[in-house]
Amino acid sequence: MSALAGWWDRRSSGEQRTLLLAAGLVIVIVLGLAGLEIARARARLNAELPRLRASIAGLERDAAEVKRLRSVPPAAAQQQSAGAQLVTLATNGGGLAGAQIAVLDDKRVKVSGADVGFGALLEWLQNAQATHAMRVESARLEALPAAGRVRAELLLTRS
Repeated sequence: MSALAGWWDRRSSGEQRTLLLAAGLVIVIVLGLAGLEIARARARLNAELPRLRASIAGLERDAAEVKRLRSVPPAAAQQQSAGAQLVTLATNGGGLAGAQIAVLDDKRVKVSGADVGFGALLEWLQNAQATHAMRVESARLEALPAAGRVRAELLLTRS
């Protein structure tokens, strides 16, 4: 350290002032460059933030779907004979008031009703599709004078 102090003392006051200004200028330039780099990094991260948030939201939705699917009993546990499943669908009209539901065989069900609520019929069909893999093979619907009521004859088959 004494060598540096001796070197400094041998400089004239003009040289010392010039060296201090140069050192100050170097420090200002280094700090300025560091500040620019920090500003660039901040701008890049701010631009990336919405994409990352959307990614997190997607992952949270996926996690919720996984949790929901894990709560559903495995398909093997739900397996029962096809006929027994369709009988369950037909029991008490399957929740479809005013309709008669007949199991024709292991893959087909006939639904008929002289006065059925159209909304209830659509809801029942959606449930039959979701829970029993049924789809409409043929349908004949006739609007009745009462609003939202229909005469219906449908044939559903297992997909």
